Amino acid sequence: MCVRWQNECSALFSVAKGVRQGGILSPFLFRFYIRDLIFSITCTNVGCKLLGINVNLLAYADDLVLLAKSWVALQRLLDAAKAAAS
Repeated sequence: MCVRWQNECSALFSVAKGVRQGGILSPFLFRFYIRDLIFSITCTNVGCKLLGINVNLLAYADDLVLLAKSWVALQRLLDAAKAAAS
């Protein structure tokens, strides 16, 4: 596989994990993957308090926004996301 942008192509590389974009099972499998990732992040109890509720993640489709009060807290959220994605 390669990445094509305008008239240029990247070096060839292999894809060992993932599902085909547009595949019939892709949305189904993605839902299970993203659900576990979101659960792992929200269970950290690290984030910003909003009306007494801890908010640390905004998610829409395949976009995620992590919210934290400090860079240390943000690093904890990133570490949780990395651990869940591995």
